[in-house]
Order: sequence, then structure tokens, then C-alpha cells
Amino acid sequence: MKKNELIHVHTLLVEIASDYRDRGVLTSADLEPYHQLGIGPMALRDCRADHERAVRTLMTVLAVCAARDLDRDADAVPGRHLLRTDEAADTDADQRVTSH
Repeated sequence: MKKNELIHVHTLLVEIASDYRDRGVLTSADLEPYHQLGIGPMALRDCRADHERAVRTLMTVLAVCAARDLDRDADAVPGRHLLRTDEAADTDADQRVTSH
């Protein structure tokens, strides 16, 4: 995916997060792992890898909150490790999903 496409997806995910917050599906605390990255969709000069990390983190937050809202097992959402906010979380870890 090109950087401009990634930024567009990032923008759309932020809109979904805003809608989820308005509907009570997620809280500001749920978004903390995303906010700790310090990159938003309008950070046009940030590198593609930073936007990719932000998009993956935000997608995971949204998936966990949607699962919780639907009374599904939020622990089963792939990528939950991206939401750890402790110092033990390795932010440089490869976040790509291996295809089989």
C-alpha cells in the first residue's frame, strides 16, 4: 500500500473511532495505546512505517471494542499485543501477519 493510501485508511479509522466513541463503544482509555504513538493521520511528514504502526494499533483497538460490544471474546482478537502500554511492550517488533 502506498503512503498516501495508508494515510487515507488512517483517516477513515480515526473517523470510525470517533463514531465508536460517540456511540459508547469505546472510551478515551481504550484509545490510549494509539495516542501514545503520537502520530495522527495529518502527520504527513512522518514515515510510512509510523503510519502503518498507528493504523495497525488503531485497527486492533477498534476490533477489540467491537468484539466487546458484541459480547464476543475480545482476547481472541489478533494483535492484542499491540495494545500493551507497559515498558515491556516492544514497539519495534515486526507487526506484519505471516500468511500461510
